[in-house]
Amino acid sequence: MVSIEPAAKSHLSAIPRIEQAAAAMFAEADLPLHIRYRVTDRAALASAQRDGRLWVALNAKREPVGFAHVCLIDDQAHLDEMDVHPDFARRGIGSALVNTVVDWARLQGYEELTLITFRHLPWNAPFYAALGFEVVSDDLLGHEMRDLLRQEAKAGLKAANRICMRKTLT
Repeated sequence: MVSIEPAAKSHLSAIPRIEQAAAAMFAEADLPLHIRYRVTDRAALASAQRDGRLWVALNAKREPVGFAHVCLIDDQAHLDEMDVHPDFARRGIGSALVNTVVDWARLQGYEELTLITFRHLPWNAPFYAALGFEVVSDDLLGHEMRDLLRQEAKAGLKAANRICMRKTLT
């Protein structure tokens, strides 16, 4: 049994291990080695935890096995990262995390929830589409979203493989 809860300070140290385990599932062509071992900055996680923008999936032993991290992009809620440890994959944990974020964003009064994902991997864009997310055409992207996509490309992710998606919350 897994529960989704706001992250506590004590959960922060487990998140990098979840990130790296999830990253190992990607082919090097999608996630080059120089990017694969990067993790979310501890200060960013601590800030998100304090602000109520970080959730964890806890197993029966109350250990984090997944997480969702939200930031603000173009004045809207943005799912910056959502990972589930591969040992706990395909159990609905990712969907539960995303739905928790959707509920939070709606309660906060945001009009949409955005994210960036891989367009060509079956466990990325199709997963989010099944949860009600739609692809955002490039001409509708805000300034900060465009900058984020440019930063990803500069870091080594193939721009052609990345897409922005959004779920309307109103």
